[in-house]
Amino acid sequence: MPQLAAIVIHCRDPYLMAPFWSQVTGLPVAPEDRVKVAERTLGPTESVLLSDPAGTGPDIWIAPAGDLPPVGRIHLDLAAEDDELAAVVAAGATVRRTLPRWTVLSDPEGNEFCLFRRH
Repeated sequence: MPQLAAIVIHCRDPYLMAPFWSQVTGLPVAPEDRVKVAERTLGPTESVLLSDPAGTGPDIWIAPAGDLPPVGRIHLDLAAEDDELAAVVAAGATVRRTLPRWTVLSDPEGNEFCLFRRH
């Protein structure tokens, strides 16, 4: 069976979205992309790679796209401790609604994602 290798997040502004998703997921921007993000020198179709240095999880690609629907380009479910919600909000997320077992948030461009309580 195929295995999940990567998640692609299409966005308007990779310079905004790569640091946000890097902070929220704990996956660092790949060394070859760090300078380009810091200096804002990505090519028009270049994506930013967030990658686990240990190679244990899927990669996340932050990919620029010109024509995007307002929301729904991704949906991630993240498992977190109760106290991590505040850090995600401080990173730039917005709480959309709180349900009994999870919180629905949106990233800086309006893509919704869920934060579940880790069991």
